[in-house]
Amino acid sequence: MSGISHVLAIDLGGSKLQVAIVDSLGNIIASEKRTLIDSNYSEESIMKEIRIAAENVIAKSQKKLHAVGISIPGPCDSENGIFLANFSTGVKNWEYAKTLSDVFSLPCYGDNDVNACAVAEKRFGNCKDISSFIWITLSFGCGGALFLDGKLYKGSRSLAGEVGHIPVVHGSKLRCGCGIYGDMEAEFSGFAIGRKYLEKKGLKPDANFASKEVGKLARQGDSLAIELLYEAGYALGRLCSMAQNLLDLEKAVLGGGVCVYEFDFLKPGIDRAIDDCCFPLSKRGFTVEKTALGYDASLLGAASLALNAVNGGKN
Repeated sequence: MSGISHVLAIDLGGSKLQVAIVDSLGNIIASEKRTLIDSNYSEESIMKEIRIAAENVIAKSQKKLHAVGISIPGPCDSENGIFLANFSTGVKNWEYAKTLSDVFSLPCYGDNDVNACAVAEKRFGNCKDISSFIWITLSFGCGGALFLDGKLYKGSRSLAGEVGHIPVVHGSKLRCGCGIYGDMEAEFSGFAIGRKYLEKKGLKPDANFASKEVGKLARQGDSLAIELLYEAGYALGRLCSMAQNLLDLEKAVLGGGVCVYEFDFLKPGIDRAIDDCCFPLSKRGFTVEKTALGYDASLLGAASLALNAVNGGKN
């Protein structure tokens, strides 16, 4: 397809939704964010909010749309367009592609949010000319996605890239929701970093205190906050080193709220871990950097899935 294409991009999160019109150059033409209520998180409530937001951005943009793209917050069957499960909300086996195609009379393309972010980085970010890289999201969870030899690699059962469930603290008593003790998600998710800070300070638990608050304290010179973010960075660097030693990548790209907002405090730990854990020959030319797409990576990922399809590309 020649010329500028426009798609409806849907970034579905665990508690928030963003819907936008995005063009094939990565420009966000119109966008709307909505909050999803945990107690009413269902296929019906999701579609209600998507419809409202979509109607608004379509009216604002007045663009002809060619497809719908959606990033999904959990395991999905992207070939058949099925959201397999969101363990925190109970949504299961939602046929999102068929539902959205029927509603908007457009083809729909989707994938899990981490894969979508990697696809966006490849299309719009700093990996346009990179054939092999790993994307790692660290936010309230942790996940990864791989591009190998120019193609998104999903593995034999579409489970490749689950770096969040690699143990990073030996003998830890912290258990992830997946059942593994001491994995990256349990130890250094945004919530985990906030919880560790409060525990070490002897303060009461606070569900609203997470890595963003720790980052604010680090910028004020708080030594404990700086130490915890260094530890998180070191764990991230170990994951990047493992991936590099195994796969011989060109780059690791970090996204998600923890990395986007606190990268400057993570970087010293990352660099030290690369020095400590990466095979000397493998680390030559290998870089670890923050995403160029900021907090819009997942939204642009949804757009990229659709744009790659309508423009004849492959994700």
